[in-house]
Amino acid sequence: MKTVRELIGLSAGYLDDKGIESPRLNAERLLGDVLGLARIELYLQADRPVVGDELARYRELVRRRGTGEPLQTLIGTTGFYSREFKVEEGVFIPRPETERLVETCTGLLTPDDHSLLSPRVVDCGCGSGVIAVSLAAEIPVTEVWAVDRDPRAVELTRRNAHRHGVDARVHALEGDLLRPVPAHLRGELDLLVSNPPYIRRSELPTLAAEVQHDPVAALDGGEDGLDVYRALTAQAVRWLRPGGWLALEIGADQGESVPALLAAAGLVEVTMTRDYNDLPRVVVGRRAEDGA
Repeated sequence: MKTVRELIGLSAGYLDDKGIESPRLNAERLLGDVLGLARIELYLQADRPVVGDELARYRELVRRRGTGEPLQTLIGTTGFYSREFKVEEGVFIPRPETERLVETCTGLLTPDDHSLLSPRVVDCGCGSGVIAVSLAAEIPVTEVWAVDRDPRAVELTRRNAHRHGVDARVHALEGDLLRPVPAHLRGELDLLVSNPPYIRRSELPTLAAEVQHDPVAALDGGEDGLDVYRALTAQAVRWLRPGGWLALEIGADQGESVPALLAAAGLVEVTMTRDYNDLPRVVVGRRAEDGA
C-alpha cells in the first residue's frame, strides 16, 4: 500500500527516467486528477493511502505519460490565459507561447486612444477555441467567428465557449480558412487571427513524441512551412475593413519570411513581436485606410 507522498516520489522518478520535463509536477497533476484534489490538497493529505481502482488508474496514467502522451489530454484540461479549457485527443493542444498572440490581439482591439464599439474577429484554425474564447472573454463586446476543418475542434470550441459564458458571441464554424465565414463580413473584419500549421513537412518525423500526438493537419505547413500564411495573406485585404488587422503566430525561424508575405499582400505597419523566450512569435499587419 502506497501513500500520496510515496506515489508522487516514485512516479516523479519514473517520469524523470523517461525524459519527461517537470516530472514531479506531472506526477502531482495526474494524481490530483485521479483523487479529485488540488495540488495543495495532495500535500495536506500526504499520508492518505491510494488503493484499488484509484491506484490502478493512476499507474496507467503515469505509464501513458511516460510514453510521451501529453499531460493535457490525459487529464482533459489545460490552462491558457488564466482560464481552464477542455482539451481532447485528436485536437491541437494549445501552447503557452500562443498567449503572446492573444495578448497582442487584445491590444489591437483596445488601443490606448479608444475602444472599438463591437469588434468583429475571425479565428482561422481555432482548435480547442482558446484564442476565440479568450478574446471574447477579455473584451466583452467582441464577436468572434471561429473556423476549423475538423468537426471535433468545432464542437470542442463550442463547449469551451459555453464553459466560459461567451457562447452567444463565439460562432464555431466547420470549414477551410475563410470559406464558411458569412459573406456580409467581407471587408468588415476588425481582426483576422490565426495560429496556423507552420512546421516544414520534412521536419514532422523529427518532432518530439509529445508533439506528434497533435493532429498532422494542425502541424503540417507544407514544404517550407508557409502554405497557410500564403493563403491567409492573399485573402486578408478582401476581408479586413480599412484599418483592420491580420495577426499570426509564427515559428521561431519565420521572423523574416512571414512579414515579407504580409508586406507583399499590401498590408502596412507590419511588425514582428517576440515571445517571453525572446523568439519570434507574432506578426501583425494592417489594411491601409481608404485613400492612404
